[in-house]
Amino acid sequence: MRISELSAKTRVSVHRLRRYEADGLIESQRLPNGYREFDERTVKHVIFIAMSREMGFSLPSIAEVLPRFKAGKLSAQDMIDAILARVAEIDQLMTEQQALRKKLMDHIGWFKTQTRKKP
Repeated sequence: MRISELSAKTRVSVHRLRRYEADGLIESQRLPNGYREFDERTVKHVIFIAMSREMGFSLPSIAEVLPRFKAGKLSAQDMIDAILARVAEIDQLMTEQQALRKKLMDHIGWFKTQTRKKP
C-alpha cells in the first residue's frame, strides 16, 4: 500500500509516517517510480507506535521495544509494566508541579503583603 493509504488506515499523518520511516521504526520498499510501498503488517506497527506516542513514550523508547513487538515477543505484561512506569513518571511530575504551584501562590501572598505596607 502507498503512504497515503497507510495514513488513511492508521489515521497517522503522512508527515509523521515519513518521520517514523526516517527514524527506522517502519520500512517500505521503493517502487521504480519512487513511491513508497508498505506491507499490511506495517498498519499494526504504526498503530502501536501511535498508541505509544499518545501515552507519552518517546520515539527512542518506542524504538527499543518495537523489534520485540514486531517479532510477537512483547507481552501484555511487558506493556503493562512500561505503562505503570510511565504513570509513576507522571505522578512524580505532578508532585513537582504541585510543589511549584504552592511556592508560586506563597510568593503571590508575599507580594500582596508588600503592596499593603506602602510608606
